[in-house]
Amino acid sequence: MRFPKTLPLGIRRPTVRPPVLPGISTGSMTSFLSMALWAGFWVLALLTLLSVLAFIFIVFAPLGPLGLTATSDDGGTSVPIPRAYFLFGVGAFAAYFAGFALILRHLRAMVRSLRRGDPFEPANVTRLKQVGLTLALVTGGSWIGQTLVSQFVRGAMKAPSLFDLVTPTFSILVVIVLSQVFREGSRLRREAELTI
Repeated sequence: MRFPKTLPLGIRRPTVRPPVLPGISTGSMTSFLSMALWAGFWVLALLTLLSVLAFIFIVFAPLGPLGLTATSDDGGTSVPIPRAYFLFGVGAFAAYFAGFALILRHLRAMVRSLRRGDPFEPANVTRLKQVGLTLALVTGGSWIGQTLVSQFVRGAMKAPSLFDLVTPTFSILVVIVLSQVFREGSRLRREAELTI
């Protein structure tokens, strides 16, 4: 049974609309995402700067012998660290933070293009490829660094296995596939512009 749109005496039938939740629209989600990426980028940029300053300080400051103590269930292992190894570690942290800051920078640019209503611009294809490459470098560098540290402390810390690379590798493959999707979207957009 259907009700008429107007009731007798010209009264319109009330329409029932679902409630609108505040802050759930696409625009507010992209705004929130943009702010989160902005904050994350500057936190990582600050950590990168602090790591670089620590690196420079270690290079030029006269420091005594440095040591590392790795604890385990059966006690601990104390290992003297040459300055070059310590510089390598601080430099690795700086590269790690800088890599993720670069990824967030590209993601911020992609969110800006989304907010402009043009997510399939050709520059986003390049940005996604650079995100995938940076992820691969950061993941590989982190795994190699953990392996070197585990060898350096002589068994007091467990070396990472190849299984630890499964999830990061999957993430890198997802980014590579998305870059190809964006490349196809950019091509279709270009063809649509030429036919209009």
